Amino acid sequence: MNMDFNTDLIIVGAGAAGLMAAATAAEVSLRCVVLERRHRPGLKLLMCGNNRCNISHSGTLEELLDAYGEPTASFLKTALSKVSPDALRTLFSRWGLLTIINRDRIYPASEDADDVLHCFTDIIRNSEIPFMTNCPVDSIATLPEGGFLIKSPKVTLTARYVLLATGGFSYPKTGSVGDGQRFAKELGLDVTDPRPGLAGVTIANPWLNPGEKADIPQVEITVFDGERRRVAVTRGNLLVESDCLRGTAVFDAVRQISRNNLKDFSLVLDLFPGTSVQNLKMKLGHGMLANALAKQDIPPALCGVFASTVPKDAPAEQYLKQIPLDVTEIRPLKEAIVTVGGVALHEIDSQTMECKRIPGLFFAGELMDIDGPTGGFNLHAAFATACLATCAIADKRGNGHYPRTIDIITQNRHLTQEELRRRKPFQGMPQKHTPRKRSDRGDRWDKPEPPSWNRRPKK
Repeated sequence: MNMDFNTDLIIVGAGAAGLMAAATAAEVSLRCVVLERRHRPGLKLLMCGNNRCNISHSGTLEELLDAYGEPTASFLKTALSKVSPDALRTLFSRWGLLTIINRDRIYPASEDADDVLHCFTDIIRNSEIPFMTNCPVDSIATLPEGGFLIKSPKVTLTARYVLLATGGFSYPKTGSVGDGQRFAKELGLDVTDPRPGLAGVTIANPWLNPGEKADIPQVEITVFDGERRRVAVTRGNLLVESDCLRGTAVFDAVRQISRNNLKDFSLVLDLFPGTSVQNLKMKLGHGMLANALAKQDIPPALCGVFASTVPKDAPAEQYLKQIPLDVTEIRPLKEAIVTVGGVALHEIDSQTMECKRIPGLFFAGELMDIDGPTGGFNLHAAFATACLATCAIADKRGNGHYPRTIDIITQNRHLTQEELRRRKPFQGMPQKHTPRKRSDRGDRWDKPEPPSWNRRPKK
């Protein structure tokens, strides 16, 4: 029995994955509707990379897979091979967003997250994709004739396919409240419990007074399990605020704790990674330890703290390279940058992001049990899985015509006449020079190489 659907695809969620899915759907002329529970899209996207939006991380496929680690790496291999960092940059460039590489991290050329968001929303607007905000989804049900019934408080829709891109549980004010995981459970799928990933820790004795902050650019943290076996070593900066430790080194260490489900663990801090004990002894000398630490670029507010905690019977140079951190708790999930846990990977076909048990149901982004370290890995995973899933839907909608849509998009080649006849894909915005001025939206355009897409029309 044939059924008339409201649309081919409904995308639930308008974060990084949902926006990429909608833009990709526009590229391949796939009819879709986007539903977003908050009043505007991309709220968490605007926070990424300290509002600079670290959209990806440069490197080879092997380097990326090694950074993600198992089981995420095996699951993401197809998505990362199809949507590599270079392919993602090419795709954004075709959409009018220039990118740069800074310390292996890929940012928009303006280093402004708002430009990434408007790149997506301009495509969606120009392609006339229906976009419904303030539209939380209550339930998703399968239809006997095939397809799905999506109910929200104000509207009920049917679609041949559904793509869940609702994110995890972190920063719930942005709309990440676990809707997708709830839908998956209601549909009978396995969902692993959420844990905080890329989160800070609380220590027993505050290092600074309330309101004070300090930053150490490069430290190393070793994670041990309850039997003192080394689990992981992370490097990055350390941010100290009273009794809370954050920064990339801490975030990546917490991710390893959550990913390995460690209930009993310990963290050891090395203030001088890359410097041997002998060389550190020479640098510290024989004077006041606090003064010597200040000369080694340790923030003044922390010099006295570290100097006072050195045991009397231990050489300072040895202690400073293995400071035990008295962690009382990991910061709550709502403060984490990403969520560890989500829809179990064995429920999903990694080649297409389609649910194995419910044909037509697709997933993208953080609501799956995937996560990566800091540095653009999580955004890249969201973009790559969303692009792969949407292209797989386009292939199914086109009855499996080849070459696969994902290859057409990421290779940036011209379509054949037959492919144009079948898909007639969206070609992107006109490439016009944007003058250096302050836009009507209020942001500055006096930065080098401003993005070139058309801005929103004046009201």
